[in-house]
Amino acid sequence: MFAYQFQMVVEEMNILTTIFLKFDNHKVIIPNSVLATKAIYNFYRSPDMSDIIEFFVHVCTPVEKISLIKQRISRYVLRNVFFLSLIVFF
Repeated sequence: MFAYQFQMVVEEMNILTTIFLKFDNHKVIIPNSVLATKAIYNFYRSPDMSDIIEFFVHVCTPVEKISLIKQRISRYVLRNVFFLSLIVFF
């Protein structure tokens, strides 16, 4: 990232500030309100991140109810496609 004409790496992002690490290992703390007004170039994207949510279903649960739950989860994900991606394993 370029901030204040220096190439730096984001070390930590907080609500009010972002902490950068310069090439000489010096930390630079910049308020996010300042960063919002600057052009920042990202040369390296983080790998895709994900969370796993496991559902446990009782053995006596009717197949129709499981199917309904699957449909509702899929519908929610499709409505929020910009925020989520989902792989469902059954």
